[in-house]
Amino acid sequence: MNIAIILAGGTGTRVGGDIPKQFLELSGQMMILHSMRAFAESEYVGNIQIVADSAFREKVEDAIFEDGDSPIAEKFLGFSDPGENRQLSIYNALKDIGQILGQDNIDGVIIHDAARPFVTVETVNECLLTLDGHDGAMPVLPMNDTVYFSRTGQKVDELLNRNQIYAGQAPEAFWYKKYLKANEDLLPDKILLIKGSTEVAIMAGLDVAMIPGDQRNFKVTTSQDMERARQILDNTGW
Repeated sequence: MNIAIILAGGTGTRVGGDIPKQFLELSGQMMILHSMRAFAESEYVGNIQIVADSAFREKVEDAIFEDGDSPIAEKFLGFSDPGENRQLSIYNALKDIGQILGQDNIDGVIIHDAARPFVTVETVNECLLTLDGHDGAMPVLPMNDTVYFSRTGQKVDELLNRNQIYAGQAPEAFWYKKYLKANEDLLPDKILLIKGSTEVAIMAGLDVAMIPGDQRNFKVTTSQDMERARQILDNTGW
């Protein structure tokens, strides 16, 4: 069984207002519901675990079960506590699903940000199918702009080969037990330095495959991103 972990523990409000962006409404639904839809519809995902602060759990759960027998409601497993940083939030969810389901009953995990509402079922499926023969998989985008390296941020030190540089996206999929151990090996301090889910796997020497990313699978961070998301939904009925 593969489990999706949806990260909604952030408290950033750069979009505006006092509510974290993942709980704001997009086209009649909270953003997090849009972000979970592809995982609920994927035949390769068995359950969905959400990392969210206790202050927002009732709101999320009410929205999930509003339609009763929706695909998200059928796969919803439970909530995990946010950690001190993003990676500790992931680790909390990894521990929780192991306790709920039993570690031997979990094959893979696929980790996604609640602030990425346009992930597709195709991307979810390809990530999980790519685990056959690899320790992990993640979607990436090629760099279209010229890329420079600077040690100080004030002058260019080196021109980088953009053909060898990629921008990582979510979701990121891993074999559960290997990824859990990779996280445990970084406790208690090194895990606090981790910025991205795949960084843990790379540090552990795991083999992470790259699959083609999707330009529309962007992360909503600013008010401009939110407006872009609303326009996409209004124009496509996503």
